Amino acid sequence: MSVWTKINTLFRASAEESAESVVRANTMRIFAQEIRDAESAIIAAKHQLATVMAEKAKLDRQNRSLQSGLALREKQAIAALEKQQHGLAEELATLIADDEALLKEQQKQVIQLSQQEQRLKQQLKKAITAIQNYKRELNLARANQFATQSARNLQITSGGLGTAMEQMQGSLTLIQNQQTGAQDYQQALDEINMDLSGESLDKQLQKAGIQSTSRSANAVLDRLRKQSRVIEQGTSAS
Repeated sequence: MSVWTKINTLFRASAEESAESVVRANTMRIFAQEIRDAESAIIAAKHQLATVMAEKAKLDRQNRSLQSGLALREKQAIAALEKQQHGLAEELATLIADDEALLKEQQKQVIQLSQQEQRLKQQLKKAITAIQNYKRELNLARANQFATQSARNLQITSGGLGTAMEQMQGSLTLIQNQQTGAQDYQQALDEINMDLSGESLDKQLQKAGIQSTSRSANAVLDRLRKQSRVIEQGTSAS
């Protein structure tokens, strides 16, 4: 095998592989188009069935008319024979024979059309049922494809989503730490101001249920007065 033959074979193989890959990548669209093509074929079959039924109805009317005409011709031929009009009776008999042959042929056509009508109706019913099933399968396949694609997209973006959640949690923690630090700073600043203003000791004594400095001084004065009275009373007694 020459090199050019091999290259030509390679080109044909590549073209075949490309066609197969295109078909595999578009199976859903192809299936949907095949359903639409089948629906178009059903519409055409319905028109064909309507044509068959209309032709059968026309032949039925013609046959009924022929049967009525034959009955009349037979009566006329009998009347002609009764009146010894053999030539007229023979002419009527010829017409009757032709019409009977035509009626027989058209009756066969009606039977054939009836059989064709039944076949078309059965085919249409089966085709319509099959298309309905194929549509349901297509909708299910589309739903599965959407769910699979959504799951794949979620897996792809889950890493970025997890990173975003971690970043938001880190920002929240930073904000909380900043707020806690600000509160601690303000509390420390308040304590410094109270210490410098002398208010801190009084508040601590009040919280402990101990009288403040002013009240303690009054108590000291009362105690000293009592001691002074005792001394005075001792001096008087001596």
